[in-house]
Amino acid sequence: MQRIVRRALVALAPALLLGAVCGQQPPNLTITSPAHGSFSTAANVTVTGTIANVNFANHQVVVNGVPASLNTTNGTWSISAPISPTTGTINPMYAELRSTVSGVVLKRRRIVVISGQSVADGAFSLNGVALRINDTGLNTLEPLIASGVSINPATLLPVGSVVVSNYCAIGGPFGSCLGRITARVANPPPSISGFAIDADSMTNFVAGDVDVFNLRIDLNLEGSGIAPSCGLRLTASNTQILGDYALLPDTVDASNVNVNQIGNPVVSFSNFNQQFTSGLCDFPLIGDLIQLIVGNVEPTVVSGFQSALADPDGGGPLDSPVADAIETALANITITGPIGDALAVNFESPLFDVAEDTAGITLGSDARITAEIGTGVGQCDAPAGSPDLPASYHVTEAFPPFGATTPVGGLPYGLAVSISTSAFNQLLKAQIECGLLRTSITEIDLGSGLGPVTAGTLSLFLPTLATWDPDLPMRLDLEPTVAPYLTGATGPGGEIAEIRIPQLELEVHINDGAHPGNTGLVMRGALDMRAGLGLTFDNLTSQLAFSVSSVTDLNIAFLQNNVSANEAQVATVLNFLLPDVLPALGDGLGAFPLPEFFGLSLQGVEVSRNGQFLTLFANLAP
Repeated sequence: MQRIVRRALVALAPALLLGAVCGQQPPNLTITSPAHGSFSTAANVTVTGTIANVNFANHQVVVNGVPASLNTTNGTWSISAPISPTTGTINPMYAELRSTVSGVVLKRRRIVVISGQSVADGAFSLNGVALRINDTGLNTLEPLIASGVSINPATLLPVGSVVVSNYCAIGGPFGSCLGRITARVANPPPSISGFAIDADSMTNFVAGDVDVFNLRIDLNLEGSGIAPSCGLRLTASNTQILGDYALLPDTVDASNVNVNQIGNPVVSFSNFNQQFTSGLCDFPLIGDLIQLIVGNVEPTVVSGFQSALADPDGGGPLDSPVADAIETALANITITGPIGDALAVNFESPLFDVAEDTAGITLGSDARITAEIGTGVGQCDAPAGSPDLPASYHVTEAFPPFGATTPVGGLPYGLAVSISTSAFNQLLKAQIECGLLRTSITEIDLGSGLGPVTAGTLSLFLPTLATWDPDLPMRLDLEPTVAPYLTGATGPGGEIAEIRIPQLELEVHINDGAHPGNTGLVMRGALDMRAGLGLTFDNLTSQLAFSVSSVTDLNIAFLQNNVSANEAQVATVLNFLLPDVLPALGDGLGAFPLPEFFGLSLQGVEVSRNGQFLTLFANLAP
């Protein structure tokens, strides 16, 4: 019999929960200002709204326990509510429509106002992203830079070029000449075995020095008179071409680096070695002849190398080969496109500065991260009901300095990616608009392992469900209405960051398949909380992973109670259970993917704060 009664109650539950009375409009309460999730630096905020479908004279609106001023003519109301002076604080505005006759609460509405500044949707978080390339990271770029440069000595001294013409090698009596030599470039054409570029960051410039290996020039010495003919090979084991380059944001496309050569490259040879490859050239004065040949060849090669690697138009738009190759290499170091594509958000980071020091290069960018809803390229397919948020929380932070080692462990690294609190909050905002943290829970772990959500399991904190069929499937829906945000502080438990989650709505539904959507609503409430956010880097997936811990400052407000549950009792139980359940939100925050660079993956060295920026320090590895 008890089982039959329970099932009868279950059958009646949807109608009871919907609570509809034909022909009668239910009481209504609205909050018209301020906007939910807005930001304020004022000491007070004026909260306004309306009530409807009630006798105005017999009702009142109470906001955070204080009666509001009600216009009994048109049902509008207002109240001045204090705002916490502590930036980053969530300030709930909890309004109740009460009957002054019975004291019964007929309707509830709640919004939150956040203490602090904001960045409007579509605006930039200035100085929001830093990309650091240390000298060890530059070393990995050197082969790529070299691949963009062409050095061909055969074009500097083509075969057949005359180096020495009609030189009197053997003098005769009375100023006569018994033998003359003409030296020409011979086959095989002049060549090198290869070259390398050594890029080193210096104060306000990058030294891009080219080492040319094993320069070889074959010559034919053509004799006349008694001077013989022979072959001569000149070699230089190493030729250095020293160049300096200034790095600046590109004036046309600020997301790219513009590299300009400073002056002309300086070319120097290791000593030329000579070797006769054919004929007999051990006649007198050959030493003078070789010196003459070298004296003519060396400046020609030097001039040729300088011309080949010089900036073709000085300060104009064209670049020298090495400068162009450095630009190409740095253009491949981008985080915005891959991250934006992976998270289905638009991520823009125009450079505001490129700073070189003796340990590395820092690329400083502003950041704009937005969501575009849709199913096309670069758009996110947001679930219905996802909020469209006008702004994100802003924290003023100094752009971080970088050194040769990490700030906590003192470890060397090759590359670092830093993001400010404000830019990270833009990312969270865009992801919330794309559906982040919207989830339905049908299984839950209350301490004894994962099990289905049923009326029986939920009766632990909703005792009124104890009269229902304990096997009735239930569902918990989590719906963010405002974006979580970092405050710039460390977490309550010493985590790398503190995260605030305002007005995360929790709904309890019947989930038997007969009541889709929001029908069968049992209870709806709003959660505010403060927690610690942990960041770790997964070398296998090249992702920053989030973890939520140290949940504290948990605030629970009930917005709808269709089963007449004892709200104080429910709040007590939830305050006990939720700190253990909510860390699972870390999985809901997803992951922050970082791209490969030139086919090289990132191997994490340290995740820490550099100054106030959240920073991943890493090395590049196959």
